[in-house]
Amino acid sequence: MEDKNAIYALKTSVGQEKSVARMLARKVKASGMEINAILAPESLKGYILVEVSGKLDIRNPALRVPHLRGIVDGEKPIDFDEIRKFLKPEPIISSIKKGSIVELISGPFKGERAKVIRIDESREEVVLELIEAAVPIPVTVKADQIRIIQKEAD
Repeated sequence: MEDKNAIYALKTSVGQEKSVARMLARKVKASGMEINAILAPESLKGYILVEVSGKLDIRNPALRVPHLRGIVDGEKPIDFDEIRKFLKPEPIISSIKKGSIVELISGPFKGERAKVIRIDESREEVVLELIEAAVPIPVTVKADQIRIIQKEAD
C-alpha cells in the first residue's frame, strides 16, 4: 500500500459526472474513507478524478453509487501532469476567432447561426452577425452563450 496521494480517473455515465461526484462525496464522508478531493471537469465528459491517500479499491461499499462505472486503466494512478490542464481550464474566449461560424446555445437567439464580427476578450463578449437575418444587425453576447461550428470562415 502506498503512503502518498494518488489520483485515479473514475468512469461515469456521460452527463452524470457532477451528480456522481456529489453522491460519492456524501458516501465517503459518512464512511470515513480516505478521499482527499473529487474533481468533475467540464471538458472531461464521462469521467471524474479522485485523489486518495493510498490505493483505491472499487469493491469498497462507499464507492457504490449510481452511474459510477469503474476505475480507468485498472487500478493504476494517473500522473499529476496529465490532469494539470483540467485544474486551470483555458477560457472559452481564447478559442474563438474573428470570422468563425458559431451557434447560439442560450438567450433569445438560441439555435441561430452567426458569424463572429468582433471579440472583446476583457469583457468576454463577442459581437455576432446573424446569418439567417434579413438585415445584418450586430448582436453582443457572452462567450459562454455560443458554440463554435466552423473556425475562421471566409
